Amino acid sequence: MEKIIIIGVSGAGKSVLSREIAKKLQLPVYPLDAFYHLPGGKTLDRAIFITKQEEVMATDRWLIDGNYAGTLPMRLAQADTVIWLDFPAKRNIFRIIKRSMQFRQDKSSRPDMPDHFQEKMFDKDYMKFLKFVWTFNQKVRPYIVTALESRPNTVKLITLKNRRQVRDFLESL
Repeated sequence: MEKIIIIGVSGAGKSVLSREIAKKLQLPVYPLDAFYHLPGGKTLDRAIFITKQEEVMATDRWLIDGNYAGTLPMRLAQADTVIWLDFPAKRNIFRIIKRSMQFRQDKSSRPDMPDHFQEKMFDKDYMKFLKFVWTFNQKVRPYIVTALESRPNTVKLITLKNRRQVRDFLESL
């Protein structure tokens, strides 16, 4: 496992898992959120976002953390392993709210986010995000399933369905 992507519903623990795997396997971690979110609530232009991912994937070893379904197929084409946190989305709402409250008090609680990232709890965008998470498995999961079914045969898929499976997986590394 030298070229890993970690995907799954928001709040499932992708970033925490990424850091733990990277530490165990001595891999550099590239959180897609850190690329995508710009100061002032802006987001990176799609073409530049793709270029940044291509630059990472041109290196010998990496772990990319994040869904961004529109660029998932290009990452699948370069990865040797996909770790999919296929959790029930609705359970993650509480985790996200808890994470947001912690982040408001201590920005270092989310090292995967750029320093300039601002999260305004319960504003219109935050509520849209929570709705996105609530409906993730109905709207986004089918796309992920299709992309994973189309991945190259050389790409190993590891599907983890709950926190216990994540813990057991980490212990097996």
